[in-house]
Amino acid sequence: MAPRTVGQALDAARTRLLESGVETSDADYLLCTALSLDRGRLLTRRGEVLPAEAAARFDGWIDRRACREPAQYITACQEFHGLSFRVDSRALVPRPETEGLVDAALSFDLEPGASVADFGTGSGCVAIAIAVRRPDLRVFGLDRSPDALALAAENVERHRVGDRVALRAGSFADPPPEWRGRLDAIVSNPPYVREDDWERLEPEITRYEPVDALVSGPTGYEAYEALAPVASDWLAPGGRLALEFGYGQAREVRRIVASAGFDAIEVQRDLRGIERILTGSRGTHA
Repeated sequence: MAPRTVGQALDAARTRLLESGVETSDADYLLCTALSLDRGRLLTRRGEVLPAEAAARFDGWIDRRACREPAQYITACQEFHGLSFRVDSRALVPRPETEGLVDAALSFDLEPGASVADFGTGSGCVAIAIAVRRPDLRVFGLDRSPDALALAAENVERHRVGDRVALRAGSFADPPPEWRGRLDAIVSNPPYVREDDWERLEPEITRYEPVDALVSGPTGYEAYEALAPVASDWLAPGGRLALEFGYGQAREVRRIVASAGFDAIEVQRDLRGIERILTGSRGTHA
């Protein structure tokens, strides 16, 4: 292939993605990553010849994105709560709305040395972000997927928080018994997609992201029904809970959590104004 300028490669990639039903801005992101540039510098280099190695990498990435593979999996990187995480198909791509779980944990005003567990830690982004922002806390990441735990371990090493983030294998219904009654806070972004809704989701999700991390069962509430009573038992009296949930699920998740003995329940909205995060406190007699 004849040498192309940065601008020519970018314009062709934008057209390709547009024809594939993909946001054309992903071409800019992928080319910036291929060239290790920020977007401002990319625009000033449109007339320069695109180096052969970067061109080959970029073309391969555009082919993958045109097949609807998430850009984050292609670059193996995603920003979350101001931190950079390694991501791939072993776990969900961290979403901006999930940053609300980190914000909720930080708002709990936990004492130094308090313990926080992230149930369903996936890439480890929530647990690690909490540990980075509050290095005086003890943080645990729980997941039943060995692949997800391996990815989380890479991110723990990446952010050098191995002295305060411990990863454990286990499910929502079966966390480590030694945590029982001793956790000060539990945060979780559990699966909440109904089985019947799965095929209606974007190809980026259905073709590439782990279904078990997204689909809970026929109702979409199965994970909350398993998690809420366990959280009540595994939290110390007065312990705090923060859960993410999907659009339109606030009322039922609130009912499930209240039935498990939590009080002071509040629901917070995300940046789009959608009810997204529920917080509550374990009553002393839960």
